Amino acid sequence: MTSTPVWDESVDLVIVGSGGGGLVAALTAADAGLKPLIVEKQAVFGGSTAMSGGVIWLPNNPLMRAEGVPDSHEEALAYFESVVGDAGQASSAERREAFLSGGSEMVSFLERQGVKLVRCAGYSDYYDTRPGGKAAGRSLEGGIWDGHQLGDWHDKIMSGQAQHIGLVVQTNELRHLAVFLRSTKSFRVAVKVALRTFSSRLRGKDLFVSGMSLVGQMTKLILDRKIPLWLNSPCQDLVVENGKVTGIRALRDGKMVSIQARAGVMIAAGGFEHNAEMRRKYSGNQPNEGKLSWANPGNTGEMLAAAIDLGASTDLLDEAWWFPAPRQEIAGSVLTVARQYPRTIIVNGAGRRFVNESNSYVEIGKAMYANDGVPSWLIFDDGFRRRYPMISHFHGPKDILKTWPGQIPKAWLDEGWIHKAETI
Repeated sequence: MTSTPVWDESVDLVIVGSGGGGLVAALTAADAGLKPLIVEKQAVFGGSTAMSGGVIWLPNNPLMRAEGVPDSHEEALAYFESVVGDAGQASSAERREAFLSGGSEMVSFLERQGVKLVRCAGYSDYYDTRPGGKAAGRSLEGGIWDGHQLGDWHDKIMSGQAQHIGLVVQTNELRHLAVFLRSTKSFRVAVKVALRTFSSRLRGKDLFVSGMSLVGQMTKLILDRKIPLWLNSPCQDLVVENGKVTGIRALRDGKMVSIQARAGVMIAAGGFEHNAEMRRKYSGNQPNEGKLSWANPGNTGEMLAAAIDLGASTDLLDEAWWFPAPRQEIAGSVLTVARQYPRTIIVNGAGRRFVNESNSYVEIGKAMYANDGVPSWLIFDDGFRRRYPMISHFHGPKDILKTWPGQIPKAWLDEGWIHKAETI
């Protein structure tokens, strides 16, 4: 759009998307004295951040320093070099420096605003044996937080991983649940999670963890500061005047509105996982139309495409956080992480094993594409069945009995989600 528009609304910063990036931008803008506006096309806010584990990976972060966990700027740069290497301008030296310094500033800023963050002790770097890697972990996540503090907005947040599991379990605790009978530490963590879950229900609390905690806490601050957050308001167009983006056109309450952005427009609208055309165009040697994606259903790429049409520079569009997982009906069970445990292997459609299953999920995903492994099959034996619980959702105390290893839910077999055979 190039003609001079008639503005229906005028703000300093328009933020398209209500995930973690958009929410941090809104708080930062307001702190700087600007007037921001967040527009979200879905009926719920929080995007991919709320759905996810909500983990912030940041070397030498303020919480590490406060707890005396050794790390340094130099080790972080060495880790970037050993893991990422030369990836061009997408990961230039300047961007790495900005990520490390700006990331620490962001964490300190959020803490000053009142956001509760906790360090994920023992949540190791994915490549911790590489130069600069840390087994102690550099990750943070949102602290446990009562979602009822959102008031009328409580039911408008994107549902997260803990809700799908049915437990108030932090991301850094998840690894203990499937092996709660394999170690004393894991058993203690599992008991702690179960008691927390059931006591919160008895007290009428809805405790947010992981990505929902991070999003919920920031949204509460945004609401308190009366920063407008429009739901069901998809951005339809970027307004351009004299070669400069000066606003957007969005659909709100069935009407098209023009919103001036005096200081600019920030696109924080996520990726294009569910856009089949863009997946075919940009996937390179990893063809996929998004039919198997678990990503935020709102990630359909319209804003990215609009930016590209205006000449925005992009890179690495064939990359993603590849996450191999079972079908959604049994997601959240031990089968999601079973590849990392003994007595399991992954094979492709030809029945061939093609990867070290305990690798990072990103590496597994890449190997699946490179070895005709989309989709793949997880093979486990009776020893695995006897060792690990198969339940995928906890509804209440009665489910404690179902967590005992040894049985596969009958529905999983009846529906063909799992196939059973006497021999390999």
